[in-house]
Amino acid sequence: MRKVLGILVLIVGVAALCWYGAKHHAKRIEQAVTDGANGAVAGSVHGVKPDVAGRDIEVSGLANSAKERDRILQTLGIVKGRRVVRDKMKLLASASPYTFSADKSAKAITVSGHVPTEGAREGIAVVLDHDASALMLASGAPGGWTIVAQDGISALSKLNEGTLTMSDDTLSLSGVATTPADGKAALAELKDVPPGYTIESSFDYLDDGEPVNFQLTYSASDGGSVSGKLPKGLTSDKIAAALGLDKVSGDPATGISGDPESVLAALKKLAAWLPEFETLSLKTAGGDDDYGLTGGGAPGADLELLKKGLSSDLGDTVVVSVEAAGDLPPEGTRRVNAATGETEVLTAGYWLPQMDFVAGFDQCRDKANALLSKRDVNFVTGSARLDARSLRVINAMTSLVTKCVQSGDLRVEVGGHTDSQGDSAFNKTLSQKRADAVVAALRVRGIPEDAISAIGYGDAKPVADNDTEDGRAANRRVTLAFSQ
Repeated sequence: MRKVLGILVLIVGVAALCWYGAKHHAKRIEQAVTDGANGAVAGSVHGVKPDVAGRDIEVSGLANSAKERDRILQTLGIVKGRRVVRDKMKLLASASPYTFSADKSAKAITVSGHVPTEGAREGIAVVLDHDASALMLASGAPGGWTIVAQDGISALSKLNEGTLTMSDDTLSLSGVATTPADGKAALAELKDVPPGYTIESSFDYLDDGEPVNFQLTYSASDGGSVSGKLPKGLTSDKIAAALGLDKVSGDPATGISGDPESVLAALKKLAAWLPEFETLSLKTAGGDDDYGLTGGGAPGADLELLKKGLSSDLGDTVVVSVEAAGDLPPEGTRRVNAATGETEVLTAGYWLPQMDFVAGFDQCRDKANALLSKRDVNFVTGSARLDARSLRVINAMTSLVTKCVQSGDLRVEVGGHTDSQGDSAFNKTLSQKRADAVVAALRVRGIPEDAISAIGYGDAKPVADNDTEDGRAANRRVTLAFSQ
C-alpha cells in the first residue's frame, strides 16, 4: 500500500513539474514574440502597434506607405516563435504634388494643405501659436519637409502680409514687407533649408528703406512741385494747403517715419513770403527738421531783408540763401501769380498786378483807400527803408497810380505819417523820408516824375488814438491823395 502511494505521489509531482515548465515556457515564447514584434514596428512613421496573444501577432495602425507596410509584415514574418501574423494596418493616402500653404493677414497666419505626421502638425502649431487642425495627414512629403515648413512660416511672420506655398520641393514666399531690410530678415529664416529645395521670393515694400529726402520747388509762374521721399503722413495736398497754393504737383514717395508736423509748420511760415519770390527751392539737409532753402527774389525785392526775415521766421533748422531771380521773360508778358492768384503784367522789369477799372477821381480815391486798408507799406523800424514784405503793395500801388495818371489824367500825392511817440520834428523828417522812398519806388516802376509828389506829415494827422498800440500802428501809414 505504501508503495502504491509513493508511486502516486511521484506521478503527481512529475505532472506538476511538467505543467509548471510548460506554462513558463509559453510565457517566455510569448515574450520573445512580443519583443520581436515590437522591434519589427519600431521606427514606423505613425506608430504602428502589434498585439501578441501567445504566438499570434495582430498588427494595427496607420502605415505611411505600402513600402512601410510590406517592410513591417516582412519583418514580423521572421520573428522567432511566431505562428500567425494578422494584418490590420490601414494605408495612409499619398498626395502628389505635396502641397502646403500659409497666408498671413493683419489678424493671423492660417494654413492649409498637407502634413506628413502628427508630430509635424504639433511643430507647426508651435510656430503658429495656434492649432494646425486644418492640415490633412498625407504621405509623399519630400525629405526635411517639417523643418522647411516651420522655417517658411517663420519667414512669413516677418512680413506685414503675404503667402507661403510649398509644392513638393519648391517653396515660394511673397508679400509685403515694411522695408528691404525686413525682406532680407524673412529670407534669412530660410538659410538652413536643406539642399534640393528651390526657394522663390517676391516682395513689395511699404518703404524703400532710404531716409526721408525730398525737394519742394516753387515758381510764381508755375506753382509748386515736390519730388523725392516725404515723411510719414505728409502729402502733396497737405503741402499745397500749408503754402496756400491751389495744388502742388509731383508724385513723391511717402516714408514710414518722420514728423510731418515740423515740415508743415515751416511751410506755413514760408507761405507768407511766397509773394516776394520768383522761385524757391526747399530740400532736406540731413534730417527731418533740417532743410536748405534757396530763393530767387522777385524784381525789386530787398534780398538782404528777405534773407534776414526768412531766417528769423523759419529758425535755425533752415539754412536760407536768397539771390536775385534769373532772366525775366519779355516785357508785357502776362501770368497768374501762383501765390496771390493775381494776374500780373511784366512792366518796366516788375510784375505789376493788372487792374481793370474806369479811372476817375472818385474811383481812384476809393481804390487807393481799399488797397491801403488791406496792405500796409511798412518800413524798417526808425528808418525809411522799405521792409522785406512791402514789394507786393508797392507793385499794386504802381498799377493803381499808373491807371489813374494815364487814364484819369490825375496827379497823386504820397503822404507819410507817424505816431506821436518821440520828437515831432524827428517824426516829420522821418515821414518825409518814407514818403520819398515810396515815390522813388513808384517812379522806378514807370510813374512819371511830374505826376507824383511826396510829403511828410509826421504825427500831425492821426486817424486813431496814440495812447494804444493799435492806434499808434494805425497812425503809422502811407496815404495816396489824388488831384485833378
